[in-house]
Amino acid sequence: MPGAQSRWNAGKDLSWEPLRVERVCEVAYDHLQRDRFRHATTFRRWRPDRDPASCTYEQLDAPVPAELSTVFAAGG
Repeated sequence: MPGAQSRWNAGKDLSWEPLRVERVCEVAYDHLQRDRFRHATTFRRWRPDRDPASCTYEQLDAPVPAELSTVFAAGG
């Protein structure tokens, strides 16, 4: 949660500073948790062809969860 205390470094300043939405970049990520990119999120490129208002979470691909029985059956 933005501004919440860090569980790894309690003394670290985690003040939340909102930014003006002016530019768009493309990122690669391993995991999305609700509205937060988690783990290895990396910058890919600037997107001067995109308008910031057109970039939403709804456009992201949501992986279809695999049934555990299907996953384990394929390995055996």
